[in-house]
Formats: sequence, C-alpha cells, structure tokens
Amino acid sequence: MKKIALIIGVSEYGVGLNPLKGTLKDIEALQTVLVNPEIGGFQSEDVTLLANPNRQQMESAIFALFRHLTASDLGLLYFSGHGIKDDRGTLFFGTSDSYKTTQGELHPA
Repeated sequence: MKKIALIIGVSEYGVGLNPLKGTLKDIEALQTVLVNPEIGGFQSEDVTLLANPNRQQMESAIFALFRHLTASDLGLLYFSGHGIKDDRGTLFFGTSDSYKTTQGELHPA
C-alpha cells in the first residue's frame, strides 16, 4: 500500500478576494504531522506541498495524485483556502488567479 498526499494552500487571490494569512502555515504543519513516523508515517517524498497555485497547476497536481493510485493505496488531498460557488451553486477550490468581477460575481478562474 502506498501513502501519497497532496497538500494545497492558497493565501493570495485576485481582485476582490481577501488574502488568507494562515493557509501556508496550515499546510506546513500538516506536512510535519504526515511525515512524522509516529503519527502519519508518510515518506517525505510522497508528500507534495503546493503553495498559491494557479488553476492549471492545481488541476495538474490533483490529476497526478490520483492517476496511479490503486484501491489499496491511501491518497490524501488537503486544501486550505477559499471555497468559491458559481451561479449554479457548484463549489470550487479558490486558486491564486480566482477573483471577483466588477459586478461582484465570483470567478473561480
């Protein structure tokens, strides 16, 4: 069984979205816990930290996480940042290029 983790933190956003101060500390703290052999037991090379990614970087990293997992593997995806709903109520992870339009509409980017 493989144990693989992708830890994403977004603290910086486009126009109209407030920055989040604690997200990068969140992901660093989780990484520390996961690679601790007495707690998480993940190998350090199997824990990927992604700070302030744009949409393409986040999509690629999530795809890479799940691409080679089998039913017996443990894949962990952790996200610290803004969640953004579109007009239909679909929830997205906010990325560093997410923003609010001049009309106040959220654009997940």
